Amino acid sequence: MTEPLFGPRQVDALQELATIGCGAALTALAKLSGLRLDLDVPEAWVGAGPGAIASFLGGLGGDLIAVGVKLEGPLTGHLLLALPEADAEALAMALGTPVEVGRLGPLAESALMECGNIVGSAFVTALAKIFGETLLLSVPTFCRGSGKLVVERLVDHAGSVALAARFTASGRARLEGLILVMPEPGRITRLLAHLDVHSP
Repeated sequence: MTEPLFGPRQVDALQELATIGCGAALTALAKLSGLRLDLDVPEAWVGAGPGAIASFLGGLGGDLIAVGVKLEGPLTGHLLLALPEADAEALAMALGTPVEVGRLGPLAESALMECGNIVGSAFVTALAKIFGETLLLSVPTFCRGSGKLVVERLVDHAGSVALAARFTASGRARLEGLILVMPEPGRITRLLAHLDVHSP
C-alpha cells in the first residue's frame, strides 16, 4: 500500500499528538518511579528510509531494553519504551526492584514491562480524550538487543512514520530513554481525519 503524502499541517498535527501523548506517558512514569523526568520536544519523522528508525534507536548506544505494546483504534500501530541496558537497570532500581549490575532478572523485567504498560495506557488515555473514541492496548512484550532487532521484534510493519520523544532523569537516578510511536501507514489518513486535518 502506498503511504499518504504529508504537508506541514499534517506533520504539525502528528507532532502535537506526540507532545500530548508522550507528555501524559512521561508524567505517569514519573509518578510510578518517583523520578524527575524531563521530556525533549517530540519529533515527527515522516518519510524516514528503511532502517532509519532502528538507527535512531541505536543512537542511544549499545544494546537496548525495550517494551512494546500494540495500539488499536484511531491510532493503530505500536508504542515502544526503550532505554540503554544500564539505564533500564537504573529505572528498575528506582522502582524498588533489586538488580544485579549487568543482569536484569525476572523481577526487573516484570517491573520494566509494567512501566511499558503504564506508559502505553497513559498515552492512549490522553489521545482518547482528543478522538472521543476508545483506544485499546495489547499486553506488553519485552525485548533486549540492538535498535534493529528491537524494531523487527516489536513492530509488525515497516512504516516510515514515527513519533519520537527522548526523556532524561536527573537526581538520585540518571538515565535516558525514548518513547517511540509508529503508526500503521495505511491508517494515518484516518488518524488525521479525526483531527480534521487532511492530506494534501
